Amino acid sequence: MGQLFLFGACKQEYVPKPKAYPRITFPEHSYTAFNNNECPFTFEYPVYGKIVKKDSLRLAKTAENPCWMNIDFADFNADLYLSYRQIDSKEKTLPKLINDAYTMNAKHVIKADFIEDSLFVTQNHVYGVFYSVGGDAASAMQFYLTDSMRHFMWASFYVKATPNEDSIAPVNRFFEKDLQHMINTFKWK
Repeated sequence: MGQLFLFGACKQEYVPKPKAYPRITFPEHSYTAFNNNECPFTFEYPVYGKIVKKDSLRLAKTAENPCWMNIDFADFNADLYLSYRQIDSKEKTLPKLINDAYTMNAKHVIKADFIEDSLFVTQNHVYGVFYSVGGDAASAMQFYLTDSMRHFMWASFYVKATPNEDSIAPVNRFFEKDLQHMINTFKWK
């Protein structure tokens, strides 16, 4: 009374599946003011970010300037690094600070497909350059702000993940609007 079952399998050709990335739900853009007595500037930043004082190169010593900070976007595994410098006539001249910003941005050339720079002047008399970096670069957006006489701010946006343009593009697109808002609301005191 034994029964014999024969199972035949149709041979199907293997088709590789494309990589999938997790869906990210973004909040509504909403902002809060940064206004600190120690720092000679104010701006608005996203409410889903947290200001964190920056230490010097992540060592145990204090930062060179109390106005060096990060805006931590923990829900998105991202940071905006902000480095403020006061312009002087010796070591930190405006041409040197602009050259330093250019040099920092140029380090991404190895992985970048392109780097576009856009000059801007805001209604608050803040001048600067916004860099958009395409490709698998570590930082897709960077900018500097200055009044061209006394103050200089360098900023870099980083997603803490392996740089893969396809996977981090939605986060970069979302935060580009926030960075533009920050620039447009930035004021020197």
